[in-house]
Amino acid sequence: MGELKIVKITNPNWMGQLGPQIKTFCDKVGTPTITYETLYSYFLRSVQHGGEVAEFHVVFKDDEPLAFAHWFVCDLPHRGVVFCDYVYSWNRMREPVELLLDSFIEFGKKKRAPLYKGTAINDAVYRVFRKAASKKGYEFDVTPLIDFIGRKK
Repeated sequence: MGELKIVKITNPNWMGQLGPQIKTFCDKVGTPTITYETLYSYFLRSVQHGGEVAEFHVVFKDDEPLAFAHWFVCDLPHRGVVFCDYVYSWNRMREPVELLLDSFIEFGKKKRAPLYKGTAINDAVYRVFRKAASKKGYEFDVTPLIDFIGRKK
């Protein structure tokens, strides 16, 4: 059994390897404003142009990807905040999410951001992230913001 490792993806040509997982994740998210193509392009843009403000990381076991996450430094009106907007693990192990959280925390430290925000696709993902953060001395709480979408009937 191989060891888990996390890699910051910096080669845009490699992103096609995650196409099926990004598609499955996009289907699970189920947001009508996001398609597989736009989500893939969003991640690809961060890999190619994110520089110091956005990153995309993948956890591997041997050469097999197990999970990915995307995060960035929040722009104004936020201050001192990094945001993990997407995290997806297609296995039942907690370790890949914990490795992603470790890298997210390090990203925040490098950016001098004492606050960490995130979005989870469900309560289970939030609880895994919250529990992993708690072990490292961080406290995550649900915010009072409510996400909604509307359209004219």
